[in-house]
Amino acid sequence: MTDPFLDSIAAALAGQAAAALGSAGSAALVKVRELVRGKSEADPRTGAALEAAEDRPADHPKVSALAERLEQLEHDDPEFGTRLREVGEPVHQRLRATGNRTVNQFNGNAHNVVQGETFDRIEFNG
Repeated sequence: MTDPFLDSIAAALAGQAAAALGSAGSAALVKVRELVRGKSEADPRTGAALEAAEDRPADHPKVSALAERLEQLEHDDPEFGTRLREVGEPVHQRLRATGNRTVNQFNGNAHNVVQGETFDRIEFNG
């Protein structure tokens, strides 16, 4: 099972999920695509995985194979992995937030942070 981040990136690169990205996600996807295409110039397996996944739905085996290829690239080239995560984060966040879902991201220092989907009979006294 691949990392959900890489699954999101592969789905976006395949093209089927691109409509859900909005402008910020679409701009990030352009950067991701450039990064992966640059990598595929030196690595025919990456180019083949990218081409095979094109125009496939997110749950297609070819998209999963692309996510696995990205995972291998990330393992083999940590600099590439770091850059992919930097430029791909808006893509991942937008795809996680599609449908009837809410995505919260917290960065920084805080005394108490509570995030969740369903709370029943919880009282916060501070």
